[in-house]
Amino acid sequence: MHLSSIEDLPDLWKETYDLVAQVPEGRVTTYGEVAKSLGDIVASRFVGLAMSRNDDIVRVPCRRVVQTDGYVGGYTGGGPSKKIRLLRGEGIRISGTRVADLSKVLFTDFKTKYPLRVLRRRQLALRKYLSLESGRIKPEKIAGVDVAYDDEHSYAAIVYFDFQTGRQLESEVIEGIARFPYVPTYLAFREIPVITDLMRRVDQDTVVMYDGNGILHPNRFGIASQVGVVFGVPTVGVAKKLLCGTFSSGSPRSGLEVRLDGNLVGYAVSKKALSTPVYVSPGHLMSPGHALAVTKRFLKYRIPEPTRLAHIIAEDARRRTNHK
Repeated sequence: MHLSSIEDLPDLWKETYDLVAQVPEGRVTTYGEVAKSLGDIVASRFVGLAMSRNDDIVRVPCRRVVQTDGYVGGYTGGGPSKKIRLLRGEGIRISGTRVADLSKVLFTDFKTKYPLRVLRRRQLALRKYLSLESGRIKPEKIAGVDVAYDDEHSYAAIVYFDFQTGRQLESEVIEGIARFPYVPTYLAFREIPVITDLMRRVDQDTVVMYDGNGILHPNRFGIASQVGVVFGVPTVGVAKKLLCGTFSSGSPRSGLEVRLDGNLVGYAVSKKALSTPVYVSPGHLMSPGHALAVTKRFLKYRIPEPTRLAHIIAEDARRRTNHK
């Protein structure tokens, strides 16, 4: 295992609040600038979420965070109109609902350790262990894994099937807290900690099918790949949306090739000719062709049975807890 790669994760909530606390009176910053100071612009939406949950508006002046176009946006301390009044009181000129001359008052001089850059380096270091060789794998079982959320409360489910007969075997759900937020392309750092206890019980003769991408990913290392490398098991990624790549030869019934920079990274496959496909890619210890064959073997409806039932079980656990 390479579990050390997902241990000691930064507290991204605290890191975000500490950055915003640096914005001085008479200046503003943007959600994008805070995200870049975390290490990746893709965290902009998370920054907005963090500001909406800010409960210390004195230390963390979220009123000084606006949109890239200058629009003031919301404010937990009293709404947009209150935000405008406070900014004007600090000497910020507002025209309508936007900061005038944003470039003149924009604060970008953050002191930061760029925590997301650190995580990206860990991710790329793990990628060196990725193998797309199926070898002599003769799986006895296939396990679908999915996670449902109620805010930061997580419900991780795994459901096993006999590989030869397709018969459903046992399933298990564990509850936990996802301490790392959702940030696009960093999903593994959110989910691996909450599925670890489930994955430690997976046998070496089991293929894990994960609700997410394998190498059909901008970094060729999506969550299905990272899970496979961390736990040393063969994995297949099955995603509902196409994250990247272009279509090549084939058909959705047999498997429509998806290529990235000319390289085969996965397939779009559907049970019926006109139905919406899912996007299959090898995670770890799988070739693209083997990943497709495994998926088609369990394709009863649009979503393959292992991840479809794992999703249902996880969501059911979430709903039952909510109703208590």
